[in-house]
Amino acid sequence: MSSESADKTTIPTQIFFTTHIHTITTTRLLRIATICFSGTVGGLELATLRRAAELQGNGHHVISILPNSAAILEQAKRLGITATAITPRFSYLDILAARKLRKILDREEIDLLLVARTRDLSTAMLAAGTGRAVVLYQQMQFGQRKKDVFHNWVYRRLDGCVGITHRQRDQFIRLTNLAPEKISVVPYGIHADHFSPTVIPASAARAEMGIPDTAFLVGIVGGFNPGKGQREFLEGVRLAWQEAPSIREHLWAVLVGERPTDVGQYTTDLRALRDSLPFRERVLFRPFLNDPRTAYAGLDVFILASHSETFGMVLQEAMAMGVACIGTDAGGVPEIIAHEERGLLIAPNNPKAIADAMLRLFHNPELRQTLAANARQFVLRAYDSQKQYVAFQEALEQAAARRIKRR
Repeated sequence: MSSESADKTTIPTQIFFTTHIHTITTTRLLRIATICFSGTVGGLELATLRRAAELQGNGHHVISILPNSAAILEQAKRLGITATAITPRFSYLDILAARKLRKILDREEIDLLLVARTRDLSTAMLAAGTGRAVVLYQQMQFGQRKKDVFHNWVYRRLDGCVGITHRQRDQFIRLTNLAPEKISVVPYGIHADHFSPTVIPASAARAEMGIPDTAFLVGIVGGFNPGKGQREFLEGVRLAWQEAPSIREHLWAVLVGERPTDVGQYTTDLRALRDSLPFRERVLFRPFLNDPRTAYAGLDVFILASHSETFGMVLQEAMAMGVACIGTDAGGVPEIIAHEERGLLIAPNNPKAIADAMLRLFHNPELRQTLAANARQFVLRAYDSQKQYVAFQEALEQAAARRIKRR
């Protein structure tokens, strides 16, 4: 995707993130079905589709099994992935859905199932039978012990598991009977040329959002739900405004990620909280963006306020875009942010901590610049997209080889 046009002030606002394909030597081309029965369009669902597109771009035969949801099917279409709709009635061991899936697997001669959610595993395994490899693409954290009869069957049947953080690997070893040698850690990759501070000028991004160049702009990106911390973000912004008169004429805030499905009391309460602020006209709600670079490009500070985030793809993207970041010290975030080196870590569910960190970065632009530069260097080194794709492909090849040996 071209990131710039002849007119430097023209910026993309609703362009789907195009997966950059690296051509990698493969020892064996696989026939893969990715399975995700979630009908929402969030980080997990999009990341799974992007992996499918990468695999397809490297010669593997890939189909995606998705629910009958127009939003997620449209995303698959935009990425050029063949998708088939199956909507299970039950979360576990759905026999009818498994029968439908089995017919597709037979028709497409699939030899590996890549399953994006643990709740979809049992239905996928019924369809897979004994001859096909099943790999879990674990992108969510969990804390419950899973060593009962049902889960033992599920995890012993698995041929491989790809997690995105080392914390997840530790959770699997501690809470399940999944063999450690089957667990790989492959974080999301980041594309340096796509998420770059040079792609979109800050002034152009701010102009698109109606924000002046003189603003101190803080932002949060994510679907509107309590766990993402938008309420704490707004309360933190309020506290910063109350405690530091010097920030008042500069402070703007933007919340990006509201989806048509984000309805209910939480979203209503967020709007009421926004409307109660004395500077409410400078607090903007923006819809979900297929391409969030416009939002990142305009920010002075990005805040990940999630109560516990498995990885924080948006954090990774903001850091690659050269934005100083504040993140909650929970979940997989500490694997990305080293406190006071690549950003600031704060306690989760703590508006006062958000306000204090925000004010610290407002009063110290040199620290903002240092943190942003260190963060970008780190994510491009640690999460290089080609390196992560190679590791992901190798994990699938190893799982396929394990299944062959067990036949």
